[in-house]
Amino acid sequence: MTAPERSRLARERLSRELRRLRTEAKMTGTATARATGMSQSKLSKIENGMLLPSVTDVERLVAELAAARETRIELVELARSLHAEAETRRVVLHRGAHRHQQTISRVEARAATSRFFQVNLVPALLQSEPYLRTVLGTMPHSEQEAAVAALRTRRARMDDLAKQFVFVLSESALRWRMGPAELMAEQVEHLAAIQRRPNVRLGVVPWSADANVVALHGFHIYDERVVTVSVLTGNATITDPLDVREYLALFGRLERLAVRGEELQALLKRIAEDHRRLG
Repeated sequence: MTAPERSRLARERLSRELRRLRTEAKMTGTATARATGMSQSKLSKIENGMLLPSVTDVERLVAELAAARETRIELVELARSLHAEAETRRVVLHRGAHRHQQTISRVEARAATSRFFQVNLVPALLQSEPYLRTVLGTMPHSEQEAAVAALRTRRARMDDLAKQFVFVLSESALRWRMGPAELMAEQVEHLAAIQRRPNVRLGVVPWSADANVVALHGFHIYDERVVTVSVLTGNATITDPLDVREYLALFGRLERLAVRGEELQALLKRIAEDHRRLG
């Protein structure tokens, strides 16, 4: 049985048991709602499984309906676990680059291993200053400076050799023209320098790779706990363990497609030369 199915059955059981307690107590929905400080409509939604009651709601209901001690403990704990699971499965959308940088900075501070995959953009931690300024170019100046400052704090953590940073990029991320030819060429050369750090592992999936892998978007993984995904209107944070494991598996498949070492150096040199030649 999958986790969503278990969760659905648990919610059905909670609503069914609360409805049973009210029926056995011979109380109407109106009277029960009034006694527990909620609307009759809310109580009806709880009993029909349309609304997950808060832990406080359940505590009030089982007390008012004179449930046995064992039943009270069981239903309150059931409500608590359902809320914990719901919180775990939430996908939180953060708006604004500065706010996102602050959120990710806190996550990265705790992570021992950070993994990054990008399809058409160089990851922020690998961006040269001119490239970064181009990416942030449409922001108001104050927001741009705040985002740059937050990113500098994140980059400083790369000096901590106890932390590992693994990057996988598609070749298109390095060929996507974010600015003039020289800016792009210097950005590619910047990667060649950064990947020499002992705690940085960089790989590029070349266009020639027989990928047979669908990666719809870029994503970042922090340890085995948190995934972040950039979308048009903000940045989503994913913490559900099942979802995180799927992203880890996808990252592993992409990493196996990437070139490294001398083959990577040759590819980076070729891409930089192509940018300069195309002008």
